Amino acid sequence: MYEVITNSLHKLVDFTDEELFLFMQKLKPLSLKKYELYLKEGQVCKMMVMVHKGGLRYFSRTEKGDHTIGFAFEGGWLGDYESFLLQTPSNCLIEALEDCELFTLSYPDMQALYQHSQRFERFGRIMAEQLFLATARSKSDLMLRNAKERYMSLLANQPQIFERLPQHLIASYLGVLPQSLSRIRAEVSRSKLT
Repeated sequence: MYEVITNSLHKLVDFTDEELFLFMQKLKPLSLKKYELYLKEGQVCKMMVMVHKGGLRYFSRTEKGDHTIGFAFEGGWLGDYESFLLQTPSNCLIEALEDCELFTLSYPDMQALYQHSQRFERFGRIMAEQLFLATARSKSDLMLRNAKERYMSLLANQPQIFERLPQHLIASYLGVLPQSLSRIRAEVSRSKLT
């Protein structure tokens, strides 16, 4: 069970065994059922989550519908980082896409880890950078790339998403209607045959 956690942590920072043990003591298990919300709009994101099993969707709601900002699967971290850092209400939601087994890290526990060693501070910085870059890339892609280019990038970088998620969620992430995604997929399939 802890292999997913230690692999996820080692991808970010080379923790010592003692630091890993301390980190594990701070993590709290949490189970969510499919479609259950981890974070609701207006709530403060009090904990970051690491996905042990399952998948989560991070999204916002507008009068035009849902806009998916990102996903997290096994080994991934997720939370509304702005709400978490500032301890202010979130404008977003986090929903379980499947039955999930998660581990949570609270804001006070993260701050306590930062005080323990520079590796924990580095972990926090790297996690913040990765979340920032993912959000910035998503916004940039929506402004600078057409729908087919966004689809091809997602297919190249995260092909597992197409196996695990329904088309309407992928379309929401790409910023297109499900019908447009169907057209793009058909066009890409035809171009592979020729």
